Amino acid sequence: GVPGTHVKTVKKGQCQEVVIEGDSVDLSKLPIQTCWPKDAAPLITWGLTITKGPLKKRQNLGIYRQQLIGKNKLIMRWLSHRGGALDFKDWQEKNPDKPFPIAVALGADPATTLAAVTPIPDSLSEYAFAGLLRGKKTKVCSCIGNDLQVPENAEIILEGVLHPGEMADEGPFGDHTGYYNEVESFPVFTVERITHRKNPIYHSTYTGKPIDEPAVLGVALNEVFVPLLQQQFPEITDFYLPPEACSYRMAIVSMKKQYPGHAKRVMMGVWSFLRQFMYTKFVIVVDDDIDVKNWKEVIWAISTRVDPTRDTTLIDNTPIDYLDFASPVSGLGSKMGIDATNKLPGETDREWGESITMDQSVIDKIDSIWDELSID
Repeated sequence: GVPGTHVKTVKKGQCQEVVIEGDSVDLSKLPIQTCWPKDAAPLITWGLTITKGPLKKRQNLGIYRQQLIGKNKLIMRWLSHRGGALDFKDWQEKNPDKPFPIAVALGADPATTLAAVTPIPDSLSEYAFAGLLRGKKTKVCSCIGNDLQVPENAEIILEGVLHPGEMADEGPFGDHTGYYNEVESFPVFTVERITHRKNPIYHSTYTGKPIDEPAVLGVALNEVFVPLLQQQFPEITDFYLPPEACSYRMAIVSMKKQYPGHAKRVMMGVWSFLRQFMYTKFVIVVDDDIDVKNWKEVIWAISTRVDPTRDTTLIDNTPIDYLDFASPVSGLGSKMGIDATNKLPGETDREWGESITMDQSVIDKIDSIWDELSID
């Protein structure tokens, strides 16, 4: 699909049926929820943040949480490597004294929401990707106060700016890790205009100890990662990010192993190929006879195919999510790779075990007479 062909621009969106501006803007009228007892304030959790940097043609969509700090003020919590933060950095370098325009869409349709959290190539816009996912063009309209395009069927749009140098301490909030995270400083988003449908529905979620709601979305996203990884590494057969490992801190990869050391190459590939896996602390590589989504099989492979010294790779001083308080320094820590594949000559001198598998003819025979056996 050519960028643009899966997007249709309309003059006025359903999200602009009601317009609230200036002093009338009051975020406390939205039912913004407080999720956990020690949360610092109400928190917008499902805001699709739309930004555009001065250097790229395309807009960026990302989901960043936003703490309520005033009737027209939110804190935009984006990590420095994420698209919105990069757009803002480019803008500040080019326009140091100018406010940075931003729009936040609440209650967009599922395809657009999923596109905002999917690692798609830079040449394709999130809206175009959403159109491909949905099988129908994504309809967008321009904001009233800036040129950013928003999903026209969203429930609520927040339009506004980040003023140069305006920062605030964000948090603590209960996070997807299952812990409260530290207070840190982020840019303040001044909301200049709220537009919404008549009788809008406020879309929200909560984040907490896995498996929470966003973690389930993460499992759906797994399916998107497999073809992306296979483009670069065709030997990968499957890939899984267990939701209970905070959706990204552990990856299990199955592969068709072709030569000694091949599992280690795949391990390195997972860590370096996609930005999304920069914070994946553990990569477990298994052969393609193992179902990566089945812990029982993965544990069996680890306990029968791994020598802890030979098959464990430890790498120091790698980027780590700053939310990860287990790392010795904030933002910097180690990675562990476990090669749970069958070992080839060169990797071992010993005769390797052969898996016990049922004879196909016996399976076929039992299948053919199963009904007659009257076994429930």
